[in-house]
Amino acid sequence: MTPMLRRAVARAKCSKCERPAVAEIRYARLRLCREHFNEFMEKKVERVLRRVGVLQKGRIVVAAVSGGKDSSTMLAILSKLSKKYGFRVIGVHIVLGIREYSEKSLEKIQQLCRELRVECLVIDLERVIGFTVPELARRAKRPTCSVCGLVKRYILNAVGVELGADYVALGHNTDDIIAYSIKSFINHDITQLAKFGPSTETIKGVAIGRLRPLFEVYERESLLYALVNKLPIVIDECPFRPRSPMEDKIKEFMNSLEDDHPGIKLAFVRRLEKRLGFYKSLAESQKYGRCKYCGLLSAGDVCSFCRVTEKAAGKPLGPLVRSEIRRLVASIRERSKAP
Repeated sequence: MTPMLRRAVARAKCSKCERPAVAEIRYARLRLCREHFNEFMEKKVERVLRRVGVLQKGRIVVAAVSGGKDSSTMLAILSKLSKKYGFRVIGVHIVLGIREYSEKSLEKIQQLCRELRVECLVIDLERVIGFTVPELARRAKRPTCSVCGLVKRYILNAVGVELGADYVALGHNTDDIIAYSIKSFINHDITQLAKFGPSTETIKGVAIGRLRPLFEVYERESLLYALVNKLPIVIDECPFRPRSPMEDKIKEFMNSLEDDHPGIKLAFVRRLEKRLGFYKSLAESQKYGRCKYCGLLSAGDVCSFCRVTEKAAGKPLGPLVRSEIRRLVASIRERSKAP
């Protein structure tokens, strides 16, 4: 940033008050101080949750928290809204066993949940099944990122099912959703688009609906919220992350478009949401059932998690994971009954 630009930013005042601005929202033609930026962000999330129907007393939302900026911002805002509307938020963090990265992530999540006073369920993969994600990937002869995603999806869904949750909340921001959507177009996998709305539907007993509270929150906004509120977050990237994934290229392109046409990313996701009914109709031909081992959602007789763990360990580990999750969920319920 040049000295002239720094002076200009320092002089900028909030559009709603006279305090110094911390954020410029070009598509909304606003400069906002910390207080009004927080209000702007929280109202964004609140509107999405209202459309989905989450803002009801007694709802249970399982929040997947990794320690990164997006999931931490999501948890902080969900925590605030839960106190306002009476729904319950339970954080879930999966210790993947990726050396120092996992250690830092767990430390930040535990600190965040203490500060927010949010219950957090920690699942250590190595302790539960005997393997870290890198070990599981090596034994299954699969890419680490692929196995990591599979493991997280399975465990989060299992936690949601055992808790009887209404939704599993994910930290996908606007930029993520656009990147996943465009990648699906490029790969001619149009049915995938049905999954990228603000929420997906629950299939009772086998799959809990996904919720994306940051559906209309830009990645830069999510980071700024974490920074101005001094949320504990992990800045380091996972060592197994691909160097130049397609999604990053798409994000760079969309950011350049946003610079020239403020609001184009927001318009993209809103139009996507309006077309979800059409994309869901395309996906209706896909058949799903229950895994014969663990009983959770599966496109065939055996779910992906049980298939991969059977290859790596010689037996499907879905039942073992569900048993451990039941134990952890029981402990949460006991604590909630305590005076």
